Parts: sequence; C-alpha cells; structure tokens
Amino acid sequence: MRKKTWVKGLCLLLAGVMVFSLGGCKKKSSSIAEEARKNAKNAVFHKEKDITTDFTPSAGKAKGSYFILTRSDNGSFQYAIGKVDGSISPSVTVNLESEQHYVSSQYIDLGPDGSVYFVDSLSDYDNNKFSNDLVHLSADGKEIGRCNLGEKSPFGITVTKDGSIVLRYESELGVYDANLSPKKTITNPNGTQSWTNVIEDGNDVLLFVNESASGNTVHKVDLASGTIGATIPYTSKMGTQIAGEGYNFYIVNAGNGVTGVDLSKNTLTEVFNFMDSDVDSSDSLNVTMFDAEHALVMTDYFVENPYIAIFKKVPPNEVPDKEYITLGGFYINNDTKKIITKFNTENPKYKIRVIDYSEYNTQETEFKGGYTVFKGDVATGKIPDIIMTDGVPNMESYINKGLFTDLTPLMEKDGLKKSDYLDNIIEAGSKDGKLYNLIPFFYVQGFMMSKENLNGQNGISIDDYMALEKKYNNAGISMWYTTKDALIEYALAFNTTDYLDVKTGKCNFDSEDFKKVLTFANEFSNDQAEMEKRYGTMEYIGAFSQNRMLLNNIGMGSFRETFRLEQSMFGGEAAFIGFPNLKGDSRPVIQPGISVAISSKSPNKESAFEFVKMLISEDFQTTIDNGSAGNNGLPVLKSAFEAMAETSKEPFAIKNMEGKWEPVDPENNTYTLGGKEYTYKEINDTHLEYLKGVAKSAKTVKYKEDKILNLINEESAAYFAGQKSADEVAKIINSRVDIYVKENN
Repeated sequence: MRKKTWVKGLCLLLAGVMVFSLGGCKKKSSSIAEEARKNAKNAVFHKEKDITTDFTPSAGKAKGSYFILTRSDNGSFQYAIGKVDGSISPSVTVNLESEQHYVSSQYIDLGPDGSVYFVDSLSDYDNNKFSNDLVHLSADGKEIGRCNLGEKSPFGITVTKDGSIVLRYESELGVYDANLSPKKTITNPNGTQSWTNVIEDGNDVLLFVNESASGNTVHKVDLASGTIGATIPYTSKMGTQIAGEGYNFYIVNAGNGVTGVDLSKNTLTEVFNFMDSDVDSSDSLNVTMFDAEHALVMTDYFVENPYIAIFKKVPPNEVPDKEYITLGGFYINNDTKKIITKFNTENPKYKIRVIDYSEYNTQETEFKGGYTVFKGDVATGKIPDIIMTDGVPNMESYINKGLFTDLTPLMEKDGLKKSDYLDNIIEAGSKDGKLYNLIPFFYVQGFMMSKENLNGQNGISIDDYMALEKKYNNAGISMWYTTKDALIEYALAFNTTDYLDVKTGKCNFDSEDFKKVLTFANEFSNDQAEMEKRYGTMEYIGAFSQNRMLLNNIGMGSFRETFRLEQSMFGGEAAFIGFPNLKGDSRPVIQPGISVAISSKSPNKESAFEFVKMLISEDFQTTIDNGSAGNNGLPVLKSAFEAMAETSKEPFAIKNMEGKWEPVDPENNTYTLGGKEYTYKEINDTHLEYLKGVAKSAKTVKYKEDKILNLINEESAAYFAGQKSADEVAKIINSRVDIYVKENN
C-alpha cells in the first residue's frame, strides 16, 4: 500500500499578474479568473542560484543589491552578507556582552553600503535592568558606532538610501543619522491606535497605521522636516509590506506570492507567483525582493529539503507553453498547495493557476471582501474553471442557478463509475441525479456520547437530553464552553432541514421544533465571565466519564484516532451521533476536507477534470490510518475507505526522524482517566464496523450561512433577555430568514 498523507482541508491561492485598481468599486466586464488566464506567464520566477553558508540562518533580508542572512542566540548572533549575483561573504559571529543580550531579526537592517545596523537588547530580569543600544557594524563585523536608546524598546529598524536610521515605536519614530546621532523624534499627531510598519521609500519612509475608524492607512514621512503626510489611497491585501526597488513597496504573502504596489498609479501588480513558479509554499517562506525581477527566497531550516536561493524572473516569452486551468476558492492549506504543486510539476500538458479570494478579506472589507469579489465574478459569468467549494456560502443557490456542471459525463468518459465511491458522499453533492459537488476527502462531524446514556438508540431527542441534564445536574454545562448562540448554530448545522429546506427555500423557524431549540439554548450562557464560573474548575478530559458533561463535538477523519479519543474521554467505546433534535433521529453530517466543482461556463471542462480525476484516483485516495498522519480525512473511494479501515487495526505507530513508521511501546501508549493510567486498546472488528457505518450514515453537508445565523442571533437575544416570548421571537426569525432566502436564491 502506498502511504499518502496529503489532505486536510481546502482551497486556494492568488492568481496571475493582474493589475487591480485601488480606487472605489467599479462595474467590471472581466473577471479575476479571466485576468489570471491572460497573464499566466507574467509572474514566473526560477531558481537562479543556491546560497550556501557556514551556519544555519533563521532569517533573511534584502536591501538594494545586498542581502543579509542571520541567526540569533542569547549572547550572540551570526550573519553573512551577500549580493544579488549570489556571491556571499564568510559569516561573522558577534559576541554580545552576556546571555541577557539578544538581537531579534526584526531589529536588523542593512545600510546602503552593505554595513549592518541592529538593536542590542538587554533584558536582565534578575537585576531588573533593561536597555537597548543602536549599533553599527561594518560588513566584516567591526563596530563603527553605538548609541544607547534607554529602556524603551523599538518594534523595528529601517535604514533609508541616504543612511538615515528610523526606529519604530508604537506611535513614535526615532530618527538618527549615519553616525547614530539623534536627529529628531516624530510623534503621533492625531491619536491613531498604532503604527504597524515602517519601510524605506528612497530617502523617506512609508508609515503604516492601524486607525480605529478607517482601518489600515499609509502615509509618507518626510524625515528632513519630520512631517507625516496625508493618507495615501491604499487598499491592503493579506500579507506583509516590505521595501524593494521597482515599486513603492511589495506585499508578501508567504504562502501565495508577491504583489507590487505603485501608490502614484493606485495599482497592485502581481510580481512573483509561487505556484506558477513551481515553488512549494506549503511551508512558510521568507521572501524579500531586491527589485521586480530578483528575489531572495529562504525556507524554514527544519523542512525536508531546506534551501536559500536567488530567484530571477523568467521573461514571459520563455515560459514553457501549457494549457492553463484556473482554480478558485477561499483558502488554501498546506496539503492542498502540495496537491496543486504535484499536479503542476508532473502533468506535461496542463498547469493550474490559483485564485485565492480570501486575499481580499481585509480589515477594510470586514474580512468579507473575498466573497464580494467572487460574487462579482459570478455576475460576469466568468468564474474560474474549478471552484474549491468548501467555504462557498449558499451552495444550493448556486447549483439552482446552474453555476456548476454535472461531473457524471466527465467521469463516465474517463471510465470512472460513481458506484465505486461512497454512495452517501456522492449523493450529498448531487441534485436530481446529477453530481455537481465532489468531495474527495471528508470528516464526519458529530458528537460523542456515552452508550449507557443513549440506551441503544442512534440519536437523542431534545426532551430526553434535557432530562439527562436534570438527572446529572449539569444543565447549561453539559457541553464544553458552549454558548447560547453556539447551541443554535449546532441545531441549524445538524438539523438544517427541520428549519430550512435549502432546496426550496421554505423556512420553518416558527415551528415547535425551533422553539424547543430556543428553550434548550437558554440553559447556557453568552457571557464569558459566567462561563468561566461554570467551567472554571471542571476537568475537560475526565468530565465525560463522570457524566458532568454529556456531549463532545468532534470531527472523525480517522477510525483509529476516533477510538483513541473515545477511550481517553469515556473510558471505552462511545456512541457517535448528531445534535439532539425533536424526533431524536439526528445524524452526523459531512464536513468536506476537499470539495470541488467545475464551472458550467468553463470552456475547459475536460482539462479541468484532469485535476479532479487525480483527487479521486486510487493512487491518490490511498492513505494510512495510523498515528497523527491518519487524521487527514476519510477517502471517498470505497476500496481506499476499506483499506484505511484495515490499517486502523494495525499496532499504533509514529514516524521516526527518517520518516519511517515505528510501533509505539506499550508504556508510551497510555492515557490517564480518573487518576489511573490505562493502555490504549486496538479497535475491534465490531466497533470498527460501527464507525464505518456512522461515516456512511452522514447524508448532508454541514450547513452554515453566517448571515442567517446573524439574523437568528439578533432576534433570539430578546428572548434570552426575557423581553419577548419564544413564540414572538420564532415568528420574527422565520419572517426575516424567509425574506433573506428569497432575495438570495
């Protein structure tokens, strides 16, 4: 069996070299996906030269034509200076006065001549001594100057082209000349909350401010006069601002790519796309820009194949021709990045371009900008070829509107049978026999409960559950740190069709069922201080075996890990059910690990299906249910699902430093419950069949619509405060949700 440990979640990354206006919203005739395809070759870099050092650096920074690699320890730090051509000097070790002295990588910068400026911080807690020195060293480590800054510690250091040094405090800038003589202090003039970043922009600096009223703003600071300029129009994107030639500054998203910001033209331009460049960004990258065509890229030193390298832009006419497939979504995790990188590097014909709508979720948009951009693309009829659908709200509405294509004919053309995949997962993504949303890996979201308390039933009603709470005197604390609002969210997520038919839009929030949910939720508290009182002295792990708590919310992505959790919390086998409802028949729900659809308007459906086909292939679906690597989600392919179940019966193992599986000794395979130590048991066939049955019993995808939840929470607050009856509140909720659903279906 091939061992795969890929998948936990889903979605996406930023696409092509697109230029975006930073001004107000305008009606657009093209989409992000269209621009991504047009500019597919414009942000491609390749590794120009590997950098080797005689020490293991942990941080890197570029400035002008120079770069510096550093590693800090208490009492010393090391650095090496290099140039954009890849040449690098021998490392220098700087011994500080004592182990109470430390140099943080954010307190190091390069001068225009390649010399080094840093802040030497003393933290002597034993003697209550704290101070900071600004130090200037030559490239080869000779001290040129030193200036005491006192006890106040800066948050960062920036050196301009003329050699001015700027120290950033929370709402103050300290400016020094090249000889470390203080020139002036620039203070906060208007009560802004904090100054979050300062980067060099020629002989001046750009100041980034987080203001309570207007979000993130940027200002140019004239160091000669000490004045802070007016707000420059600027819409932020997710990432870190850094200096570099060619643009006023760059925004680096360590998982996605680099964007250049031109403040005079009010534009963003993607400069370096990691996935287009076949750079594995699944582990955080330290990336800095010399200019728009040269970058210093450094991986974490603990990754499997670490490297430090100079990357150089590939002229668009030299980028190999491939057929480009656009793929969009709202988040991309590390495992999904590896999947896409694998596809891009191994497929000779196709290449995926990724659009991460979540990069538009900025403070200014109240972190909802991504969905706004996505809806704009939907309006143009030009969405990406592939949509990673986890995180897409109101999916049923989009299916009703014909946004996605039926995957059945594409599967049949490639000789794939839907009958080879788990029936309930295929059905959950289907409508009227047509498969629109495919879920290659999934979790079963539900609740663990003592078998004894369930009395042989497959679920529990709200009335019976509340009777158990009364029996054990744990009403309002029977689920760990659960609020009134969370109870309502659970009820809707697990019993959606009781209150809202997502296919027809019919609402039923004025029913006796939902009024019972309000009564149930009212046992709990929304007040954090009150919750601390209720749960503060309770031991989480031991509370379930003592019936002090009754339900434990979990996501099952591994038979082995689920059974181990049952033992450590309940002392043995437990039941796995849905959330209590009026009838007592609620089932667990499906939480996609990855879910994918293809646009019905895509001209590249068959090409896009090449990626989907890889996700559901036998080779890719095969996983191992052992140790931490077994909790990547359950596979949808029946043969892989059964194989995973079989491996869950093998002795528990972990990976050693060489990446090989080793069985765990019994003395290290234990848990403690009720003050006693127990050895984990291996799962037996009977209980394994039970858990497999639970996974196959989940019929619906976990439902969450934030707007509907917000409407419910707004109105239910009046009931919880005793201002309105459950009847009154339920009627208002039903009316408001009904209006919302009709407007959005």
